[in-house]
Amino acid sequence: MFGLPLRCRAGLSALVVLTSQLVANAALASDFGLGRAHPTGQVAQGWELAQAEDDHAAHHPAASGSAGGAAGAPPGGATPGMMGGMDGMMGRPRKEFYPALMEMPSLSAEQRSNLEIQARERISAETDRLAGAEMDLRHAIAGSDIVAADQAAHRLRESLNAVQSGVVALRSLHEGKPPQQIAQAWFRSQMNLLPRQGAMDADDGTPGVSWFHVTTMALLVLFSLAMLAVYLARMRRANALVDRLTRAAVAPAAAAPLVSPPAAGVPNDKPEATSSQETDRHPRRVEASRSWKGKLRICAIYQETPNVKTFRLQAPDGGAIPFAFLPGQFLTYAIEIDGQAVRRSYTIASSAAQTAYVETTIKREDGGLLSDYMHGHLKEGDLVEVAGPSGAFTFTGVEADSVVLIGGGVGITPLMAAIRYLSDIAWPGQIYLVYGAQTTEQFIFRDELEYLQRRMNNLHVAATMVRAAGTSWMGSEGQITAEFLTQAVPDLARRRVHLCGPPGMMDALRKTLIGLGVPREQIKTEAFGPARGAVPPPGKVAAEAQMPAAEASNRGAATVGPATATIRFATSDKVVALPPDKSVLEVAESAGVSIDYSCRVGVCGVCKTHLLQGSVTMEVQDALTADDKANGLILACQAKSVGDLVVEA
Repeated sequence: MFGLPLRCRAGLSALVVLTSQLVANAALASDFGLGRAHPTGQVAQGWELAQAEDDHAAHHPAASGSAGGAAGAPPGGATPGMMGGMDGMMGRPRKEFYPALMEMPSLSAEQRSNLEIQARERISAETDRLAGAEMDLRHAIAGSDIVAADQAAHRLRESLNAVQSGVVALRSLHEGKPPQQIAQAWFRSQMNLLPRQGAMDADDGTPGVSWFHVTTMALLVLFSLAMLAVYLARMRRANALVDRLTRAAVAPAAAAPLVSPPAAGVPNDKPEATSSQETDRHPRRVEASRSWKGKLRICAIYQETPNVKTFRLQAPDGGAIPFAFLPGQFLTYAIEIDGQAVRRSYTIASSAAQTAYVETTIKREDGGLLSDYMHGHLKEGDLVEVAGPSGAFTFTGVEADSVVLIGGGVGITPLMAAIRYLSDIAWPGQIYLVYGAQTTEQFIFRDELEYLQRRMNNLHVAATMVRAAGTSWMGSEGQITAEFLTQAVPDLARRRVHLCGPPGMMDALRKTLIGLGVPREQIKTEAFGPARGAVPPPGKVAAEAQMPAAEASNRGAATVGPATATIRFATSDKVVALPPDKSVLEVAESAGVSIDYSCRVGVCGVCKTHLLQGSVTMEVQDALTADDKANGLILACQAKSVGDLVVEA
């Protein structure tokens, strides 16, 4: 550093290095017009400028005497009090000339003349030093004295900076700049902060904008745009996820149109019709349809009981399943076995709020072609073709403020789907599960139900079964009776009931529920397992499908007729025998007549067919609405007859 006596340089060199960054920042603040508002910047400027004056005085004592008068008293007769605050800094008297300029509102002609004289003296003195330093450098280089050469080079740099500061002062005076700008220009010259070529600093001191500023602002704008794009992308993904989750939670009304009430004169409930789903007081049903068809991959298989397995399916690419479903709906598997396409329907047991996979829990039935094949041959990684979802035996929580779920055997699967879903959406209503199985070994989902019952304060489980050897059981044993129901479910008569299980069990429990005061419209049922194929005995009134209007007057009890009737398929123009124990669908398949189907148990409605002539009995007709019956539709998988039929197929 220059401008300080030699005795002070060693002591201040370290301090100067440590504070150089702070001084530079203060200088930049001054460049932006902040020097007067920042006392630290002014002190730093005064310090450096005073050093410049001391250096000048050190090399030109005579000149410094005259200059010192000007420095000690501001040019033009300014009082010493203007600079008194800077005296004594750094432990010694300071000659403060340029810091005083920061306090002057303007310069008189005499003051400008004095400044110009001092600047010229400085330039002249430093020019002499430049010449001496240059000569010393040449001699040191010639004599290979590296230390002397370094010292000479250092003096050259100091003298050159001093000359430059004097030139800047002269230029500022000639341009008529105010005192503050003259002091700032001098300070910048001492700190090597003079604007480079191309800087856009206005001559009048107004802060300009350099390429550094433009580049920095451009980078900030680009960064802001990138962050905005990331935010929008994340919001789009979040909205898509919320949309997928809410699709599963939508009320049944959003999935199906309202149905008209039954037409006048059309029987709504036949006395002997089994496993039928009663109509809501405000009819609202999910129309069964195959909304999606394709292949899914088996990603896991779980052994629930010795003869029950759960098959977890996911999309082949590992993404979300390609359809939404409601709790209680089912999927239809289509698998080729020994060259024959076999289709069977199985209820979805997983939660409808789960979109990563879908599960079906399947019991291995004796003589069941597809269930036996799935248990014995399918493995993780296999692709299976499924269609769905279908079915109207659904509960999403909007239909009632509490629900009673009654199941038997593997009929627990649609009920478990509802429990899992209601748990996922934190449904506040009361849930009562009444379950019956033959033995504790066949208690499906036992561990999970015990876990859910501990976590869900609104889930109440009552089960009855015989204890199997090697298992523990402290619960009830025997059938689900009226007494068992009233003990398990308080205020049973005012609650909605979903009943699922073998047809015989459901027939008995439905009568029991009605006897306990549960309104018919509050009982929702679904037959689970193969439908029974029985022809009503002689003299017994049979449930009859709605016939065409031309034969409405002949509707009555269907009695046993000839051992074998005939069925004519009007569209295919085929007439074949119709055994009394075969359904219309089974006869059509044997005759090569195409009737589409899915579940084969009367709940999906895919096999709806127009009955043109005759009457049929149907064990299950859940999929038929009042309008369907009025239009003469039957379920081909359930329809049987002891008389001749004509169907549109």
